[in-house]
Amino acid sequence: MRYMKELSEEQKQALEEGHKTGKSHRFRTRCQAILLSHQGYSVQELARLFKVSDLSIYNWMDRFKDGDVKALQTQPGKGRKPLLKLQNQAHVELVESAIDKQNQRVKLAKEQIEKQLGYSLSESTLKRFLKKVVTAGSASASG
Repeated sequence: MRYMKELSEEQKQALEEGHKTGKSHRFRTRCQAILLSHQGYSVQELARLFKVSDLSIYNWMDRFKDGDVKALQTQPGKGRKPLLKLQNQAHVELVESAIDKQNQRVKLAKEQIEKQLGYSLSESTLKRFLKKVVTAGSASASG
């Protein structure tokens, strides 16, 4: 069995703060797991509690030992890459054009965009992207 045996008062406070006010759910979960391990929960118990593998718990512990609380945050570049990018002007123009041509009908615009891009995307992905386009457009217009 492996536990986080020794935590300084400073580390405990940082973990508690991360657990309470961390920006991402994953970071809060990792902080809580380290705190619970320090309280005597086994890796297997933590894995069941957080619905992750034992290996994930071990990885979190190793990351904490190597880099303290900051190491528990998700590193930039992790996760799935976006299908539509705001920085890609071709994507912005394609989406704006499709929405205009389809008179604001997202389903039809989505089908048109998928044909041109050659891959599928969900309506929610398209809606999120449209929201970013509108927000970016209003920010640049006011700036």
